[in-house]
Amino acid sequence: MLASLEQMHQNGVELFMDGREVLPAEAVSRTVRENSPYMADYVLDTAGAVMQVRFDKVTRC
Repeated sequence: MLASLEQMHQNGVELFMDGREVLPAEAVSRTVRENSPYMADYVLDTAGAVMQVRFDKVTRC
């Protein structure tokens, strides 16, 4: 997961966790160590390319 997010980040994709911009290592660290699952939402630009990945904590199923 880290290598994938690092590559995306190097290609200009912004990463967010709970609304705050983060680096790939923090995104991976938080999704692994916290006792709550995160859901990734991919935000696309008008051409269909990924421009943001937003990780939000899932609080309800």
